[in-house]
Amino acid sequence: MLNHSSGIRNIFVFLLCLIPIAIFIGDYYSKGAEDNINESYLKNVAMIMVDDGSGVSQGTAFLICKDDGSASGYLLTARHVIEETKSKQVLLTFPKIENEDGNQLTTTASIEWTTDVPFDGNDLQTLRYDVALLRLDDVSVLPEDVTGFFTGSEVDIKDAIDIYGFPGGNEYANSGIISSTNYKDVDDLMLLGFELDRGLSGAPVYSEDKGEVLGIAVAGENGTNIINIALKMSRVRQLLDESGIKGVFE
Repeated sequence: MLNHSSGIRNIFVFLLCLIPIAIFIGDYYSKGAEDNINESYLKNVAMIMVDDGSGVSQGTAFLICKDDGSASGYLLTARHVIEETKSKQVLLTFPKIENEDGNQLTTTASIEWTTDVPFDGNDLQTLRYDVALLRLDDVSVLPEDVTGFFTGSEVDIKDAIDIYGFPGGNEYANSGIISSTNYKDVDDLMLLGFELDRGLSGAPVYSEDKGEVLGIAVAGENGTNIINIALKMSRVRQLLDESGIKGVFE
């Protein structure tokens, strides 16, 4: 874990690096989906900034709630979003949550756990382990009405789904369907009916009809031969259970 002085220094560096990217946030775009998406879900989603030692990389993370619906303070993202980090802290910006000054909520989270299988965007088996668990350093920064997504375990072909994330540092929302409930006979992965751009890694694939997040976006169209894939939440819960991680959903 970081000591106090190094933590402050990293946060300061993060904030400086965030400024040019934040300028572009607000150019919200979608592919015909924005009018149909419930913004209460979008409050659970954050842009994540990671210091990899040579610069700052960016992706998406999202809050999950306990099984009783109360806030857990935990977030999920794709492991490859944070695996190059030089610290145990990341910076989060929630575009749909305002702080006391009326600005977008910016806060920090610590990396609680990751799988131990290195990511390879061309290897299906590593995508089955592409998950990381974060925890807010101060849960009290969240408004009372923001608790996180319920996590679902059942997915069906042609389920209506939505996604929200930050390709290129811009807000992006889209709607579509689950095209297949497995990918090349790997049951832990599902194929989405829309494209995933760089920066959407770690984004929630969720169902408004079910009121649940169903998967984590893990493979997009850039930098890999495997495209438009999400890791099922049933697999995420299995990995957490097998690793002995307690208190996330209870």
